[in-house]
Amino acid sequence: MNETELKKLFKSSIKNRHIQNNHHLPIHISDYQSHQIKIKEEAYFGNFDFVIVIVHKNIENQRDIDNTYSCTAREDLFFQDQGRDDDVYQNIRMRTHQFIQIAKQEKCSIKNLTFIPVEVKSDSDVLDNRLPNQILNAILTFGRSFLVLDQKHISKNLHLLKLLPTTIIGYTGKDDFFEVLSVFDRFVMNGIFSIPKRSFNKLLLDSKVTNKFSDIDKIYKSLVTLERINQKLVFNYLFRFGTNVLDESFLLQEEIKFLNKFCEFFKIPTENSYKKEIIELIKNSENRLITDFL
Repeated sequence: MNETELKKLFKSSIKNRHIQNNHHLPIHISDYQSHQIKIKEEAYFGNFDFVIVIVHKNIENQRDIDNTYSCTAREDLFFQDQGRDDDVYQNIRMRTHQFIQIAKQEKCSIKNLTFIPVEVKSDSDVLDNRLPNQILNAILTFGRSFLVLDQKHISKNLHLLKLLPTTIIGYTGKDDFFEVLSVFDRFVMNGIFSIPKRSFNKLLLDSKVTNKFSDIDKIYKSLVTLERINQKLVFNYLFRFGTNVLDESFLLQEEIKFLNKFCEFFKIPTENSYKKEIIELIKNSENRLITDFL
């Protein structure tokens, strides 16, 4: 089948709760608590085939609208686990504007939202080098990735696709039934190149940056803070629903004060200073013998 047909079947599967082996995922909806599931097709400037937005609401606040599936549920296991609560907190912190805009539309608290980016690959689609980029894009944008596959891709490529950092859901070939085939249960909220603090301390000590552990701790915390601010700037700039101006301040006052401290630096490394150092390194290495490296 083609992509449009597979998308239609998958949306029907969500509505009818026909996703098998689905017990610990955000789209696990059961009996006592009520939710709304909205599907945004070609969401965020066409970066994703669609994004599932789960709005956790009380029954009296539910309303049926186009493309919205009202579900009654037993306690959602996704929010029961303490680690998942921390994921929600980190997601709100890093993707503030997305949550604010959707929460305004739905008239709900930002803590009651879950975003699931979905990439759909039908038998008519070719799996090529775009897929890892699409998965990485989903992770950097929402902290998680879901991949829906048609039958041919499952039989031929599942053993390799399981190596990718994405949750895989496959079509069973029967009506609108799908099955969770592989779960990537890590919620990505840190930078790609994050370093364990103990290793970071050793690097700075070996590099003779400072020998004071109190200074190393400050440097570590400052770099972590800067990384998070940079992520927030990128997320809230790229995914702000087509507006040209951010109407809410997504930076905390402490983060703004932290950035202002950069204006006080007396000297900042320039591109020329980096070039000079590299040229010097090249010169110093020109006459080295290969045995020097053994």
